[in-house]
Amino acid sequence: MSQAELWRRSANKGFLGLEEMPLPAGLADLMARLYPEPVLLLDKKEDKIIWASPGMMILSGCGGNELRKFSCREFLQKYFYPSDAVLDLLEKGASDGQFTSQFRSPAENKVVHGIWMRLSEEDAAGLFLLMLRDVTEIEILRQELLQYSEELQQQLEAVQRLSEEKERAYQKLREQSEKLRLISTATAYSNTMKFILEPDGTIVWVNRFFEKASGWSASELIGRNVRDIGGRFAHLLRSPEDVPSEETLIVNHFHRAPFTEEIYAYDRKGQGFWMLITVAPVPNEIGETTHYLGALINIHEKKQREEELRRYKEEIQQSLTYAARIHKRFMRSIEGLRQYFQNAEVWYQPLIGIGGDFFQYEAIEGGVVLALGDCTGHGLPASLLSVYAATALRFSISTYKNDIERIHHFLREDIQAVFGGEHPLYEGFELALLWYLPETMKATFMGAGRPLWVLRRGIIVPVVEGRSDISIIASGASTGKSSALQHLSLQKGDRLYLFSDGVSDQLNSEGKRFSKTRLQNLLSTTGYLPLHEQMEMVRKAIQQWAAGAPQTDDLLLIALEV
Repeated sequence: MSQAELWRRSANKGFLGLEEMPLPAGLADLMARLYPEPVLLLDKKEDKIIWASPGMMILSGCGGNELRKFSCREFLQKYFYPSDAVLDLLEKGASDGQFTSQFRSPAENKVVHGIWMRLSEEDAAGLFLLMLRDVTEIEILRQELLQYSEELQQQLEAVQRLSEEKERAYQKLREQSEKLRLISTATAYSNTMKFILEPDGTIVWVNRFFEKASGWSASELIGRNVRDIGGRFAHLLRSPEDVPSEETLIVNHFHRAPFTEEIYAYDRKGQGFWMLITVAPVPNEIGETTHYLGALINIHEKKQREEELRRYKEEIQQSLTYAARIHKRFMRSIEGLRQYFQNAEVWYQPLIGIGGDFFQYEAIEGGVVLALGDCTGHGLPASLLSVYAATALRFSISTYKNDIERIHHFLREDIQAVFGGEHPLYEGFELALLWYLPETMKATFMGAGRPLWVLRRGIIVPVVEGRSDISIIASGASTGKSSALQHLSLQKGDRLYLFSDGVSDQLNSEGKRFSKTRLQNLLSTTGYLPLHEQMEMVRKAIQQWAAGAPQTDDLLLIALEV
């Protein structure tokens, strides 16, 4: 079957309208095969569009009859920004030319590279061919390359500054090396335990606070080697359970000075304390280390508070785990949807083990009502809101059955009653509502901030949602794009996708979003896989996109196969 015939059959199903272009079948077939890209055939003399390729119809979102209503200039002004270059080619009747511009496509603006050709060399007012090539991704890559170049230059400058600062720091260290010899006098009355040792471990000096805190007098310590004192003295123990050994002796750690770390030290009576020890080398005039200076700060109370905080966090985590189990009971098993669809899969990954994304479904009159919600925020507060939303949904579905418009209206009224009043709580949730009847393969959809995507023969068709969510702000708003009921005729093999914004808004290490465009492309290109493999591919793709960056929101994606 020819490509032109394929496009004609698509037109009969209501997708394009290629038959509306008045060309002979042979010529249409030839041009459809030669120009799968967006192409226009313009008649300057008659000032009208006489042929458009299928690619142009898809890019512009217009069928043949719609395109024929435009004059050449009107079409170029409407869809190209800036349009000066292509208009100049038209006005001059140029034989050929190229330009780059933005094309106002209904889904999103595209960056296109245009090629202009006059088909008749003798007649400057005759037929002209305009062929476009989508270079959006190339333009994005070019912009990213420019940004990367700027960032690299900034990093080089930062390295230079760090090198200069390092040199200044070394100079300052050399200047201060002599001052370190006076530390014993300057710190004699400090409230920090301080000491000076020779490289072999002989004690040269301890301050008065060291004597008071440790229980040893200076006369008992000075001149003795730390190895000869015995017990736990001068050992770097990591915990109360740690046993002194040759490896823990302080002199065996001089090679890594300067260093600061937490140790568990003991006084003369054997009482233990958590201490913060700092050891630094003391150089002479030529930079040789002659002594080591040490300081000990009691951090026992701080460590006790940290332990209390650790236990408190553990209790909170246990509470969150229990709350997650309770929250899970409000989420139906995906297994129940497989009696209405050929297959059904769900990917649910809350940000901290519990979150505000949820889904509910109920069997109604031979079909099923399915709802996906995304509550304000995340974590425990959002999970409480999702429990309210799920409960309100179950009540409204049992009351209004498959009338999702009335369900939507009830939820907006109910949230006003629950969270409004004199001291309102500005909370709410986005919601996608779907009613599906397997017997007729008919569906009805209403979205309040959440869309429905339909994948058919490798092409994603978004079903537009309303901008208003379920909240007391939205309930009282009179402006904005409100939710509207939409009716769908599905075909066997169609796939339906409902998802929360956490899926498309996941950030990578550079702070860039995964985006709906990337998600659309991923679902389109993996649509040939079994549903569970496709969902696994999506999960891995988003994890690779994050590349170590933290999860930014709850993630919920439901995939259904008709």
